[in-house]
Amino acid sequence: MNKILVIGAGPILIGQACEFDYSGTQACKVLKNEKFNIILLNSNPATIMTDYEIADEIYIEDINLNNLIKIINKEKPNFILPTMGGQTALNCILDFIKSNYNFPEKNILGINKKTLINAESRSFFYKLIKKNGLKCPDSIIIKKNLKLDIKKIFFPCIIRSSFTLGGLGSNIVYNKKNFFSLIKKAFSFSDEIIIDRSILGWKEYELELLVDNYNNIIVICCIENIDPIGIHTGDSITITPSQTLSDKEYQNIRDCSFVILKSIGLKGGGMNIQFAINPINGDMVIIEINPRISRSSALASKATGYPIAKISTKLAIGYNLIKLINNISKNISAGFEPSIDNVVIKFPKFNFEKFNNLNFLNTIMQSIGEIMSIGKSFQETFLKGLYSILEQEKIPSFLKKKNYYSYKFKLIKKILIPNSKRIFFILDAFRFNFSIKYIFFLSKIDPWFLYYIKEIIDYEKKFFYLNKNINKIFKRIDSCSNEFICRTSYLYSSISNNNELQFSISKKILIIGSGSNKIGQSIEFDYSCVKASKFIKKIGFNSIILNCNPETVSTDQDISNKLIFDPITENNILNIIKYFKPIIIISQLGGQTSLKSIKYKNFTKEISINNFLNIICNSKIKFNIFLKIYKLNIFKNFFSKNINELIFFSNILKKPIILRPSYIIGGINIKILFNNCNLIKYIFLIKKNINIFIEKFLINYKEFDIDLLTLNGKILHFFISEHVENAGIHSGDSMIFFPCYSINKLIIKKIYYYINFICYKLKINGLINFQICYKKKIYIIECNPRASRSIPFISKITKTSLVYNYISIFFGYNIILKKNNNNFFFLKESIFPFSKFLIKKISSEMKSTGEKFSFGLSIQECFIKNYNIIKKNIFFNVKNFFVYLKYLKKINNIYTNSFYKKIFFDLNINSYVTKKKKKKYILSNKFKKIFNKNSFTTHSIIKLFLSSLNKNFVIIRKINSI
Repeated sequence: MNKILVIGAGPILIGQACEFDYSGTQACKVLKNEKFNIILLNSNPATIMTDYEIADEIYIEDINLNNLIKIINKEKPNFILPTMGGQTALNCILDFIKSNYNFPEKNILGINKKTLINAESRSFFYKLIKKNGLKCPDSIIIKKNLKLDIKKIFFPCIIRSSFTLGGLGSNIVYNKKNFFSLIKKAFSFSDEIIIDRSILGWKEYELELLVDNYNNIIVICCIENIDPIGIHTGDSITITPSQTLSDKEYQNIRDCSFVILKSIGLKGGGMNIQFAINPINGDMVIIEINPRISRSSALASKATGYPIAKISTKLAIGYNLIKLINNISKNISAGFEPSIDNVVIKFPKFNFEKFNNLNFLNTIMQSIGEIMSIGKSFQETFLKGLYSILEQEKIPSFLKKKNYYSYKFKLIKKILIPNSKRIFFILDAFRFNFSIKYIFFLSKIDPWFLYYIKEIIDYEKKFFYLNKNINKIFKRIDSCSNEFICRTSYLYSSISNNNELQFSISKKILIIGSGSNKIGQSIEFDYSCVKASKFIKKIGFNSIILNCNPETVSTDQDISNKLIFDPITENNILNIIKYFKPIIIISQLGGQTSLKSIKYKNFTKEISINNFLNIICNSKIKFNIFLKIYKLNIFKNFFSKNINELIFFSNILKKPIILRPSYIIGGINIKILFNNCNLIKYIFLIKKNINIFIEKFLINYKEFDIDLLTLNGKILHFFISEHVENAGIHSGDSMIFFPCYSINKLIIKKIYYYINFICYKLKINGLINFQICYKKKIYIIECNPRASRSIPFISKITKTSLVYNYISIFFGYNIILKKNNNNFFFLKESIFPFSKFLIKKISSEMKSTGEKFSFGLSIQECFIKNYNIIKKNIFFNVKNFFVYLKYLKKINNIYTNSFYKKIFFDLNINSYVTKKKKKKYILSNKFKKIFNKNSFTTHSIIKLFLSSLNKNFVIIRKINSI
């Protein structure tokens, strides 16, 4: 049997999210069906891709050249597939090719050295464009350490870096003042940058293409950016099919794409090309190319119904595009270009509130996730998109009667300067009777889109209450616009005629998905939804998934019997119940979004979580009353209903205090306050009548995460993991160890007793998560009556499918309760988007976008593996708040081992010396600030030490081997 090594994308990052979990999972499915033995390298514990069912051998390790070579030496694969893992996998395979390792280049599928260099190096790419008689922006290419003549630069200009992700290192420069500082920043991410003459305000388009080894090429779709050039395409609102592109222009960019694809040498895979067109004279330039399955590929797949990742994988292993059958539409050749008879819009999801609302969009991608909406008209699709991104069927207006006239001037600024809420300010501008011409002048958004957005406002009452007044039916996505007979299970609701839903008498279960990725609710919840859907199908029921996220595996047509791509709102759930009549609705797996969507509603007789429990656990005040009634340990606390009460109660309690709202995701607006100045700042962040729970902050308390599976209050599974940081850092941002290390079995039994008592009294069913802290006494921080973000991590390290068992108990199936007998330690660490934002401090409010994972026979080995790879120009990562000393004492033992480089620090933390080099390294002022007297420094010193260790010592292991 042929072995193939698939390289994943690693942790969720801005610019590289779960689109690659989707494409990688699809690739593994195809390869398994083709009888390949799959070896997987991916460091992300949250993804379904690293689940035991997906690959034969799974290495949850850092994606780097060192680990790649070790796996190749150990497993001896026949082929490598790097095109499903985004920029991380491409950069890794490029390093591998440059290393001259003895591996046939022809066995690296879907990509080759020539294609990689020509596509990823902007200098080579621009030369190739010009060689073929095509246009690219006027530009100057700069290599590192070369002098630059600023007289040659025309302002404004756009700086772009080669071999980077999500526009990292790029920027718009308007004058000489900050030019050199931005150039220096760009060089910190790449050795090559390019300075383009500004094309701000031009229209931007993307083409998704597939090519086989026989030069058969098809265009999957053309995606148009509603926002003009100047905003990263990942942050732009986009639409397909393109609405403002003439047929002549479309044929032109299509022909150019074919020329580029052939000259770049790509065979057996997918490609994405970005174009810009001047709206005044029609001039066209080529911006860039991605010679792989890209971020837009998942969107194009879900928009058209064409399985890009599946077909791309088959092309990589040698299939002919024309001879392949599109298994979604069953009877159509994969060489048939998709045709769609609907409108699809993508809206980006931002989390600027986590980073002091530094809300400004440019060429660096800053969105955390995205949603996709489908409808029969632009207006319908646009409204559904707003409902999806807002998670409600009410469009907000920032217009207030008190500041009516002053707001009018604010609108001009908010539309002129790109920001995440600009589309809502445009809606308000039409309420103010701004003209289309004037808004076009401010925003450079094409008048075609503005005309239909204005039409929505003109008929605001009719459109905004559409869902309550007009009956909706269901339409299909079939990739052929009903030209052929296709019975796909991919549906969306619409107010149009001709219901395309096929009725069935089978018993159905509705799973409510998690919606867009956001900080605090990401790929972990999609993992749970996918596992649930698979098991529901396995036991003979029909699974229905409601979701609006195009990036995820759950919105793949193969995962469920019926996929409904709609906003996760109460009206849509009621509409699904009306047509499909599910016997059970599962809302525990999709995070706070799905739980909130059924709040206070009993949709069916059989539902896995009762609303009483939902209300008790999600409301801090009600849960606190419950703890008081049963005399469980709590600190003195108050509940404020308005700002006056908040100020009054905050002054009664001694500082520091912690403020917690109810019904939140990712700890949003949870703050630790040390003085009244911080309280004043907090008041500006919250709404006037928001309910806030106020309690004494627990200093130097250890924090633990507990994941449970219960039935009628009886605990079936109990897993407790320990935070490295003390209480005060959000659990999603903390390092987490499993099993617990600092507490003994007696304390764990006591914790079990507390949790068991609460579960029994509340009659809890299903998956539930507790967060507790301990310092001589046990205190319950919160209870989440749903699957937590730890479920994938716990399931993989204990080899216990918590989601399968969760579904099993509700259908009366017996589950196997097994003990965790392995001798490994497991460490999960968060990944932060600090390269994108100025705020670099972790706190009680979650800021991480993803996580990575390591395991070993000791805590030391876990730490070594996590910090072995230090990114370019990042000396060490900062996370030195509330660190627990016991781990660090244990780690200090490794200083004496002979196979490590020894490292010493002086008491003033001004420098460090390595024994081998006998050279003193002085820490810069930037790093000295980190080592201040008020912060715990040992943790950061450990990171410095571990970054100097010999990489060859680290042992890589298959997760299957535990």
